[in-house]
Amino acid sequence: MEELVLARHIFTFILLGILSETIALKNVRVTVPTAVRTLETVSLECEYDLEGEPLYTVKWYKSNKEFYRYIPKELPNTQVFPFSGIDVDLARSNSNKLVLRKVQPEVTGRYKCEVSSDAPNFYTVIDSGYMYVVDIPLGDPVLDTEKELLEVGATLKGNCSSPPSYPAANITWFLNGKQVNDSFVKRSQRQHPFESRRAIPGTNNRRVPLITDSALELEMDGNTFHAGKAKLVCKASIFNLYQKEKGIILEEERPKPRPSSVLSNREDKSGASKLTIYNILLELLVITCILKR
Repeated sequence: MEELVLARHIFTFILLGILSETIALKNVRVTVPTAVRTLETVSLECEYDLEGEPLYTVKWYKSNKEFYRYIPKELPNTQVFPFSGIDVDLARSNSNKLVLRKVQPEVTGRYKCEVSSDAPNFYTVIDSGYMYVVDIPLGDPVLDTEKELLEVGATLKGNCSSPPSYPAANITWFLNGKQVNDSFVKRSQRQHPFESRRAIPGTNNRRVPLITDSALELEMDGNTFHAGKAKLVCKASIFNLYQKEKGIILEEERPKPRPSSVLSNREDKSGASKLTIYNILLELLVITCILKR
């Protein structure tokens, strides 16, 4: 009996494997922008291959809640369900493309496209993608250093702060065009002290904007300066939507040489003193010889 049950399980497993290879609905692929600006109009795409099967429905979900449906057999073909922050442009949306107008901060999250074929098979396949809605910073990062004149062996101390944004910007350091190793960098984030509840016009945005602070401590070595100069840059970025940088020129401090004019004067004075003493001794010798006569 146990052998018979085992044989049935094996047969079922093989049958399911064969069926999975013959399902007509294939290659369902969602294309969702990784990051978009607040209030931007964006397009989400859902591509699929029915392989001759009739289409039954295309459904879009946000956080497992359906908000858009396309049914080719019905009129109108499209149907929208209320969802906070989502405004579907029905005139530009169809079975493959979904257009969202003026996206709000709260629609950050995962979007799923569910495609189903019609009778008799009713195959269903789902794919998804994640989209961030970003509050872009206004302005450039701020870069400060303790000194801009440094000698070899000294420690460079600098700080770079990003403008407020959500999410917080990432800061990367570069010295003479090469990225500085993270072991020399300390990062932290803080809320903006004067914009703890910034609201973007046209939104219900109540996200707290964040500032990234990045502190750098790096020892200057013999390869730091080129012709007595080095370029330090901090770059703030958020996905591919925001990339700004700030840079300064560092100069090498070297021991000041003694002016040649000073040395010449000292040498001249020393020579004059020696000549005066020689003349006095010569005069004393002449006087001594006269007295002996």
